[in-house]
Amino acid sequence: MNIEEKRVSEAIAVSRRRSRLSQRLRIVATGSATAVALAACGSTAGSANTSAKTAAVQHISLWESHSGGPVAAAVSAMVSQFNKSHKGVQVSINVTKASTKALAAVAAGTPPLLAEIGHYDGKFVQAHALVDLNQFIYGKDGLSAAQRAAIWPAVWKNGMLGGKHYRLEVDAKVSEFFYNKSLFAKAGITSMPATWTALQADLVKLKALGVTPLGIKDSSAHIEPIFVSNGGHLLKPGSKGKATDFNSSAGRTTFSFMRGLVQGGLAVFGHGSTLRADLASGKMAIIDGTSAGYQKVLQSVGGKFAVGAMPYPAGTSGHSANMVQGLGFVIMKGHPLVQEKAAWEFVKWYLAGKQQAYWAMHSGFAPETSSALKYIPSSYLSSHPGLAVSIQEVKSPYTFPRVNEQNYSEVEPALDAAYFDVLTGKQPLGPALRALDAKDHQYLTGASAI
Repeated sequence: MNIEEKRVSEAIAVSRRRSRLSQRLRIVATGSATAVALAACGSTAGSANTSAKTAAVQHISLWESHSGGPVAAAVSAMVSQFNKSHKGVQVSINVTKASTKALAAVAAGTPPLLAEIGHYDGKFVQAHALVDLNQFIYGKDGLSAAQRAAIWPAVWKNGMLGGKHYRLEVDAKVSEFFYNKSLFAKAGITSMPATWTALQADLVKLKALGVTPLGIKDSSAHIEPIFVSNGGHLLKPGSKGKATDFNSSAGRTTFSFMRGLVQGGLAVFGHGSTLRADLASGKMAIIDGTSAGYQKVLQSVGGKFAVGAMPYPAGTSGHSANMVQGLGFVIMKGHPLVQEKAAWEFVKWYLAGKQQAYWAMHSGFAPETSSALKYIPSSYLSSHPGLAVSIQEVKSPYTFPRVNEQNYSEVEPALDAAYFDVLTGKQPLGPALRALDAKDHQYLTGASAI
């Protein structure tokens, strides 16, 4: 167990011990809110007006993780837009790592009301820290059937556990490739490769130029889509979520193919910032990235050459695959219902078409809803290929949500380790895949943990 996971586990344990106290505190807080509401209905006009003014504005602190660049600027601008048009609810931003700090705040009895957290909502649900958003989504002031249908399927399923929505996506991240157009022209590549096999042929051409053809992020999140495009299943069918299926035809195809690229000098794995630096210096032709990464790439390149974007190629299944990941809004327990409703008002506003179009055009992330598309000019997409590809990926029926159950957080590090051992030749393919599935089964059943 690493330090961060140990901290989260300790926070969960403490939050459980304090659950009874938290419930009492909530009763007191709710009672106080009721008293304010009743006071607003007092017999004298003066007392009614005074109480109404007191209860009229709900102040919300949003814990969010974007601390700089265009993404943070887009968040700040949207909060400002909301505050101008919603006088009864005012949102302020607290830039902090809510994914790791919010549970500690729960244990301390000071949870934020509205926060952005990453995947693995199971840790928060297990700690009884999150409000079930279904009551708002399907409530009187919830999302209409049309609004729910406008949310991309993979985005809609993100943050769902046991049929309940605990988290709604804020920044939908999908994978894509960014490339040096000048190097493509020198290599005689005139069209984007439609399959991984076609990509391999292009990588050979690029290698002949004396550059590293391809750089891929060293993360399971960038391995799993390739595996799924080859017909794989992250959770073994029929296992009820208790087993993975990497020791399969899809696993053998994926691991073998990528091992061939690495050992043939056609691909390397590395950190995103390192890959961007190598692309900008002209040492690398193609790099792997996610939504909003295009703007980071342009910043790194600084206009030295034109940068293109392309989707992941198709696998042996005949289609490509992609995975939605990223932060999502959660409303945390421990607050009066009136404040929960105020937080929901902001979340609902954020998901509307115009707001989603603004978010996509200013942050670079794919919009969470199809309703945003009518507000994004085609001319803008033509000049911003990174966003165009992100939209292509997120709307695809072959894009799936990231597995967010708590125990899957232990599967992915095991997948990373096995994957790189195979790529580097430290372990044979067959034994590695068998050992990986066996270890994953222990994690998913709770028999062991990292």
